[in-house]
Amino acid sequence: MYLKVQIFNVLMVIFASLVYSFPLVKKDGSNSDSGSSSGTLMLSLKHISNEFYTTTLKVGSSSQKLELVVDSGSADTWVMASTNPFCSSNARSGASRNQTYNGKTITDTIDCQGLTTLDINASSQFRDLDIGRFYINYTDGSFADGYWATDEVSAAGIQISGLQFGIAKYASEEISGILGLGFPRRESVRGYPGATNKFYDDFPVMLKKDGIVNVVAYSMYLNDPNGSAGGSVLFGGVDTSKYSGDLYTFPMANQYPTIVSKPATLAVTLQGFGAQKKSQNRQETFSTNKYAVLLDSGTSLMGAPEEIVSKMAYFIDQNARFSDEDGIYVMNCPPKNDDTEFVFDFGDLQIAVPVSTLILLPSSGESYCGLGVLSKQDTWTLGDVFLSYAYLVFDLDNYKVSMAKAKFTNDGDQTSQVKIQSDGTIPGAKIASAKPWTSEEPLTVNGSIFTKSSNFSFPSPSYYISGSTSGAAGKLKTTKSIQASQSVFSTSPSSAISSSSRDLIYTQTLTKYIYNTMTPTNFVCNTR
Repeated sequence: MYLKVQIFNVLMVIFASLVYSFPLVKKDGSNSDSGSSSGTLMLSLKHISNEFYTTTLKVGSSSQKLELVVDSGSADTWVMASTNPFCSSNARSGASRNQTYNGKTITDTIDCQGLTTLDINASSQFRDLDIGRFYINYTDGSFADGYWATDEVSAAGIQISGLQFGIAKYASEEISGILGLGFPRRESVRGYPGATNKFYDDFPVMLKKDGIVNVVAYSMYLNDPNGSAGGSVLFGGVDTSKYSGDLYTFPMANQYPTIVSKPATLAVTLQGFGAQKKSQNRQETFSTNKYAVLLDSGTSLMGAPEEIVSKMAYFIDQNARFSDEDGIYVMNCPPKNDDTEFVFDFGDLQIAVPVSTLILLPSSGESYCGLGVLSKQDTWTLGDVFLSYAYLVFDLDNYKVSMAKAKFTNDGDQTSQVKIQSDGTIPGAKIASAKPWTSEEPLTVNGSIFTKSSNFSFPSPSYYISGSTSGAAGKLKTTKSIQASQSVFSTSPSSAISSSSRDLIYTQTLTKYIYNTMTPTNFVCNTR
């Protein structure tokens, strides 16, 4: 369900009109050391208008370029078919006119102009695997539905043999596709009619299987969220020039310890969380609980427990109020020079994110801002607003996450300066001493996270996320479990903000969950 409102274009339908003004075109990552002998592969990332990060794969014997959203929170790679009848151009053509889906005539179409879609007839190597249905469902009602296939696939000039991916014969969302970088246990192969019920080797695993890398591990560098340089993903290596300070290696946190013995998601333990405003010598610790937090590049913003979100809002503005209609906090817009920062404490490492990254500006004529953090009961998802300020190394073979403070640069491409060893060792990295999260705990504040260090600095100045004149900008576009709460903290302090004096703020998110992940038992039962 999409709520049609005007104030926060940053949270409006993510893909609807981006394609008009932002054709999904980007360069291939240059890999001077790519190939099976080097043990690394680098893919360039392009940041699309504060929305999402895409990279290019070439598919088919005709080397069709496909721009796919890079998603560390899911595992499947899927692409939209060029014949998708939900595309308005296809719906108007004779071949697709009056087509049906699930017995109903297709009436609501999407504009696919500017998207990169796959023409299966243009490749002599395309093969329908004929193993069952491919299906991903979105909680706003959109979906991708089709079948599984293989074809010639290359990434940054390197051939990847036998990669299985989904063909979205039907897709109701304006996105070219997804490049999933998570554990195979996140694959959409269970829980719906026609599912294959069989896990497969996804993109990161195939890189190792083909001898392109020596370990299923990659470094993610999103770079300055307000810059134009873009970022990159480096498989098999680490670029020490892209971070400052020490790189710490943490054990992954198992979000489902009662179900599986090993992690099924790319999560790490958050030891504490707080905020500070240096200009007022003001600090506040919101929590010293241990939380397993999901690190998800497929999510634009972030989600946190309800108690945490309220504390964040009131730290910014004591008159902030929760909008039941919109599912977020609204407040007076902070000045651009507001030095408030939110501090994520991982024990051995603290990473600060400026308030400007989380503020959603109103469109022209409105005066109130929103806090781009969604409330979720007892769970955390850290999306691009956090990941941009961290340099991350995900090691899926050894269940480790290494992390440092990102250093913003004018060149987002990475060069492999350090190879990740097969046992997960990263030369020069330090082993974190912080104890990992093990189980659910009540919210507590015991001590202060600022006793360790109160000096934080950002890689470079950041500015508020602005609305898009195209009428379609960012949101939590591919989050697996975050949804806006509609009933929490409605008794927050009174405010000058009146719902009747403004349009509703758009916060309905395209919350992606792979159909079989609706219950944890379905997507983590494979323990390989």
